Amino acid sequence: MRRHDEQVAVRGDDGPRDFVWRGRRYTVCAVLASWQERRAWWREVGDHPTVPGLPSPQRRVWRVEARPPSGTAGVFDLGRDDDRWLLLRAHD
Repeated sequence: MRRHDEQVAVRGDDGPRDFVWRGRRYTVCAVLASWQERRAWWREVGDHPTVPGLPSPQRRVWRVEARPPSGTAGVFDLGRDDDRWLLLRAHD
């Protein structure tokens, strides 16, 4: 498994249907799991954790099997923070 924490463009209303990572579009073949996890919000806010309007300390994560147009499918963890999507992990 490799950690990335890179912003990606994701399409899908109830969960990811496809995403673009490093200029390449991946089509989601299957959602393998979904859960909530705590974010490392303290890295973003420093010493001001009670300031109104801070991002949620929770993030929703989808583990998906996805395939690029050419190549083999892989397993990826996509996380959704308040208003952005991240590719969190790519599993080997």
